[in-house]
Amino acid sequence: MTLPATEPLTPTDTNTTTHSVTSPQKRVVVSHVCIPPRGKENNESLLNGDIKTKSQTTTAAAAAVEETIDIESVDGPTPSDTEYTEDGRPIRKRKAKVPFDEDTEMDTDELLEKEVKTKKKPSPKAKVGRTPKAAKDEASTVKAPRKTTRKIKSAFSDDDESSEAPSTESAFTKFKRIPKSKMQYVKPDNPHDFDPDYVYSLARQYPDNYAKHHAESKSGMLNKINEDHPLQLVDCNIHDQAPITGMVLSPDGTMLATFCNLGSVRLWDLEDFSLLKTLRDFKEEHIDEFYVGTFVPDQTKILAGGKRKDRNNWSETDDDNNILPCPLKLFDILTGEVVTKLEGHTEEMLCVKRVQFKGENYFLSGSQDGYLTKWHMDSDWKTLQSSVQMRDGITCMAFTVSFVPNTGNKYFLAAADENLRLYDFENAVLLQTFENMYSSYCDCGKFITAVDFPMPPPIPEPAPVIKEEEAPIEIHTRKGKMKAEEPAPPAPKQQQFAYFISRGVELLDSEERMIAKDYNSCTLHKLVYPDTKGGKWYLTEVKRYQDEEYFSNAWLIKIASNGRYLMAPTCTGEVFIFNLKTGQVTGTLKDHDDVEVRDIIFHPTRPLLLTSGDDGIVKVYTYKNPEDLAKARKESAETERAMAEAAALVSVATDLSAVSVQDDGDETE
Repeated sequence: MTLPATEPLTPTDTNTTTHSVTSPQKRVVVSHVCIPPRGKENNESLLNGDIKTKSQTTTAAAAAVEETIDIESVDGPTPSDTEYTEDGRPIRKRKAKVPFDEDTEMDTDELLEKEVKTKKKPSPKAKVGRTPKAAKDEASTVKAPRKTTRKIKSAFSDDDESSEAPSTESAFTKFKRIPKSKMQYVKPDNPHDFDPDYVYSLARQYPDNYAKHHAESKSGMLNKINEDHPLQLVDCNIHDQAPITGMVLSPDGTMLATFCNLGSVRLWDLEDFSLLKTLRDFKEEHIDEFYVGTFVPDQTKILAGGKRKDRNNWSETDDDNNILPCPLKLFDILTGEVVTKLEGHTEEMLCVKRVQFKGENYFLSGSQDGYLTKWHMDSDWKTLQSSVQMRDGITCMAFTVSFVPNTGNKYFLAAADENLRLYDFENAVLLQTFENMYSSYCDCGKFITAVDFPMPPPIPEPAPVIKEEEAPIEIHTRKGKMKAEEPAPPAPKQQQFAYFISRGVELLDSEERMIAKDYNSCTLHKLVYPDTKGGKWYLTEVKRYQDEEYFSNAWLIKIASNGRYLMAPTCTGEVFIFNLKTGQVTGTLKDHDDVEVRDIIFHPTRPLLLTSGDDGIVKVYTYKNPEDLAKARKESAETERAMAEAAALVSVATDLSAVSVQDDGDETE
């Protein structure tokens, strides 16, 4: 600090009375540091998000304030202990109420007086309305502070032109918006989502028996088919005057129904293979063709469906009579009359299924018009209560439908177009599509019990409910709490699955009319159930079956399996027998003419295999070896006797309304 040369001040005589002493006016340059009062540090900076560091405070302290003040006269008595500097200036030791440089001793009376008189201007506040971009531009125009002493505009100075350069970091450049905490997305419950507790509760309450009979069930079904256990034809005459497109067994397995393109349904006795009855709608004015059908549980009625054509109009496009709406017709077997028509499909019927869900009766049908329809029937299976089409957002030809085991008939898998589609039967909605099973059509699919593969786990049991008196007891010890007899942790749940077989049609080469993609084939799939609520289903390929001589590139051909062998009909009158485990062809059956073999059935409780084709004939096979035949017939007799006893018990229980009975559906389909 530099002081100009001045005359020394003459001290007053301490022995004299009170009087004023006037000293010459002097100009003194003093220096002090602008440090905010303690407790109010950077209040506005804190509001704007500015937090000063130690280094910034040091820089601010280095920027000292230089002012030139006038020291005029000092009125009043001069105390005896007044000290003077070498140049005669009195030294005031009273501490100033404003910040100053601790190394500088100065007279602050005038400074304090000026501070009171001077109107202190408020510090500018940050404009929160400015955009971050504008704040960034403003901050970029601020010059960096110099470490040398500069003049600033202070509350203690009248110099309006002096100012301090602002900090390089403005409030907006340092301010960071605190991001809002992201709310965790909670997926809303979908009534169509898989609910394990609900589904397995249905399965326990309404058990199904679709795959109860198989090669290892000892029910009398054909078990082994190979060179050591060959088959032979049964001498019988089951036929019709036109192609037999479909067949179905009665619920007790004693009758066979065949569906002919001439509009007839024939019923056959499987004891002696005699014709029992021929059903036809004699009131129909147009042409009927029947392809598919199903019995009702009490076997008093049978539902048949197919194509209905205009007798008087010809279609050049189809090279056939014009097609008319195709109703399903329910025949009374005793009277032979049509007692109910289920109308809604506009084209030929491709499949029909009888099923019970939650004790209610339903038919499920698929048509070439692209729709699947659920028909809710009364307890007599005769009166229609309501009908609804499956909501899938698309139209697809469903050739076959098969209900998923151990789900209480809530779900089914349909072979539709070239895909497999999973539906929720209860809510009549499409859930998932497993695409591109085959290049043209996937026209058949069925759930089976694959006896030579790992078996699915049993239906999960409900979680046990711990009663209050069974809860573990807490024992208090000096070291804390411990539980006595804690329950064992639950065993890990095993994921449910089921095996499914399918076949399909491939696209042909446009020039050579040959299959463009490898050979025809059949496939064994594994459908894996979801293990959590709202989970997805998965379909994996286990094994594919094909042979260079296996040619089956025509639609409306069905396959069958007893759990050990896959029976695959062809377009050339043959039936290939594939071993499911090895994939090898263990034999072929060729007894039809050189035409399509349309349908094939394993009898569930008798050693019989039945095939039908476009030649209008049903072929029946059984064991050739007497030992195999005798063993199978013995098992068959025991099974049928047990089934009869169970049916009697169920009949009594039904009359007493004591239990809920779950229909097995069309097990043979």
